[in-house]
Amino acid sequence: MPTDLPFLVEDVTPERREIGEIAGTRRRLGAAAGAKRLGIALIEIDPGKRFSPPHSHADEDEVFLVLAGSGLSYLTSSPDDARTCAVGVDDVLWHPSNGEAHTLIASEDGLTVLVVAEGSRTNITFLPRTGQFWLGPRWTPADTKHPFVADAELGPLGPPAPTAERPPNIRNLSELPLHAGREGQLAYATRDARDLGSDKLVLARDEMPPDTHNTDLHFHSTREEAWYVQSGSGIARLGEDAHPLRAGSFWFARENAGVGHRIEVGPEGMQLVTMGDLIPGDVCVYPEKRTFKPARGIELRY
Repeated sequence: MPTDLPFLVEDVTPERREIGEIAGTRRRLGAAAGAKRLGIALIEIDPGKRFSPPHSHADEDEVFLVLAGSGLSYLTSSPDDARTCAVGVDDVLWHPSNGEAHTLIASEDGLTVLVVAEGSRTNITFLPRTGQFWLGPRWTPADTKHPFVADAELGPLGPPAPTAERPPNIRNLSELPLHAGREGQLAYATRDARDLGSDKLVLARDEMPPDTHNTDLHFHSTREEAWYVQSGSGIARLGEDAHPLRAGSFWFARENAGVGHRIEVGPEGMQLVTMGDLIPGDVCVYPEKRTFKPARGIELRY
């Protein structure tokens, strides 16, 4: 994929998994765009299947947004404690590192999710069902079968019936606070996973009015950002260059690019998902205004 330019999700080659109860496809959007840290993917889980064994990352938060279909979120903290709750369109799931092991199980209409992960330095993932750890491309105990094979040989997961009450890390976008404002062409109407408690990742959705943008041209010194257009159209502005966006477009902005970027919304409005990592010490630079923000609430000239 071209560096710094938007592309269509459908143009990213899907990777297929199918073994036992695990069946579905993944399009690795972050990798296709050249992300150094962020793991961003669109995952389509086959009806009645799941995409992974229950797992917990040692040092990597994940946030999921359900785009289509329905299913169950499966959570477990010990062999004797497994719970499920129903999930559907516009549900947001935040899974902090070293938290409960989790996986998603699709209903008979399948399940499509967008996931952003902060990126792991260790690539250690605990798989409690099989008693294994992923260690990057390897696993331990080293003399055991591949974790997907080991999971399949244990038979069906047998999830319990869903509980009526969902845990606090799973909410529908409509249940999150709306942060909204407008000043001229600058407008935003955002619901953000940070209101679930996410402090390492951004996954937010904006309902953007026609002919607006939600920020001045800017770039970040250390943060990676990405956008997925759910509906509507507009342009990806990169300095003086403009690139068309439509439903299904994905755009990634690397850190310290030196050129300002923003999304400019067309006449039909836009439903826009923004993703990114939250890096301490990040400086946001506004090249048109010749200002920068070294901390929240402080904007200085340069």
